Amino acid sequence: MDTAHNNQDGQPLSPTFIGVICGLFLAPTALGFSAAPVALSTLAHHLHVSAGQSAWVLAAYTLTMAVMTALSGRIADLRGLRTPLPLVTIALAVGTAVCLIAPNLSTVIIGRLIQGIGAGAASVIAFRLPATRLAKPGDRGTALGTMGIIVGLLSGAGALLGGILTQDLSWRWALALPGLSILSVPAIALMVPSVDTRHANPLDIRGALLCTVAVAALTVLIQAHSTGLQWPQAALAGLIMTATAMLLARHQHQHPDGFIPRALSANPRFRLAAASGFTLFAGYLVMQFAAPLLLIAHDPRLSTTDIGFILLPAGLTSAALSRTAGALIVHTGAWPIVLALSAASTTGLLVAAAIGTSPVAIVIALAACVSGFSAGQVTLMAALPAIVETDIQGVATGVFQLIFITGGSIGAAAIGALSTLVDLRLGVALLAVLPAVGFACAALAARSTPTRSSTADNPKANERIRPTALEPRRG
Repeated sequence: MDTAHNNQDGQPLSPTFIGVICGLFLAPTALGFSAAPVALSTLAHHLHVSAGQSAWVLAAYTLTMAVMTALSGRIADLRGLRTPLPLVTIALAVGTAVCLIAPNLSTVIIGRLIQGIGAGAASVIAFRLPATRLAKPGDRGTALGTMGIIVGLLSGAGALLGGILTQDLSWRWALALPGLSILSVPAIALMVPSVDTRHANPLDIRGALLCTVAVAALTVLIQAHSTGLQWPQAALAGLIMTATAMLLARHQHQHPDGFIPRALSANPRFRLAAASGFTLFAGYLVMQFAAPLLLIAHDPRLSTTDIGFILLPAGLTSAALSRTAGALIVHTGAWPIVLALSAASTTGLLVAAAIGTSPVAIVIALAACVSGFSAGQVTLMAALPAIVETDIQGVATGVFQLIFITGGSIGAAAIGALSTLVDLRLGVALLAVLPAVGFACAALAARSTPTRSSTADNPKANERIRPTALEPRRG
């Protein structure tokens, strides 16, 4: 039975209700990854640009979303979750409006850059809110599992939604889907805890700028192949990334409590958790890229809507497993679930490589990889309060999401590049090593973690909120 908790007006809230609201808030931003790709060919035709140029529509969204996860997370630590919430509303509203009226590709890219800012901030708020509102690990797992159902359903149906909107309305509406998150902002605002910021530390501006530049350069470098970036520009991005990463490392050494605290970067369990999430998202986007192409190779007559309907069961499966993972984490701990999901993702990629001419096999493979992404994210985020200290959980959430997104970008870029060099199925087989590495990371974390510590109560696992907002913690 769900345990009731109070919102700011004293009304009882259940973990399931919190999960539903957070899911409705976050899920539309996930469509920026899954619904937009099917609209790119139509966009390229209407705006008279190449396929490589249209890929910047995805790269722009990924770039600012990745940057804003880390930045919003640190702001949430210092000023509370309420601070980045207006940014979500403004950025998603403005970015979506720009995409809907953009006369050319450059303006569309600007709109997607602005959308990504809002999506990055929304991701941090959605994943931190259950931890700040719910005292018990079981309740947090229920909330995150419920959120995972909604995100998994919409993400899995992204190709279908994008295809229908593109065919029946316009490619612009497929790009506008992240703006639907705005509808949930009022409900989120009522649940965000009040935080005393009178004694909050100032934001480490220099560290934030260095991290922003390094992540932006890395994202551009990752997307160089798909966006048709020439080697001098790619080399420059690599040089900027290397230089700023070195400066950031030096800055962190001199300022251990700066933008990315040393307590986070030196935490071995956080690093292993982030590595596992990195590989699961990479495996998901490898299969998300490959599945439509494998289906078209099987039957070239399939439309984007047909492909969306065929792949829909994968989203349903991931939604069910997300809820199951949220419920199981209290009993099993995080790492056995992550191990199982990593093994399933690895197997899914190998199945697609071996029998990718069968639509049934492709759906099974995609279901395994989508479930690894959605249920894995739920599991690892539910475990986060026991892995890191309270005062850095916001930046931990942001950095974790940043690493997750980077893993997905690398997976998509890798399969895109390999598909031009070798047979697509061989490329999928080669990239099955990614979730296999995640399995190894989860195994190391499981060996170094005391029994059930990933779900034990952390006495410091709440933000500085009003004492009446949560039930007292035990243990």
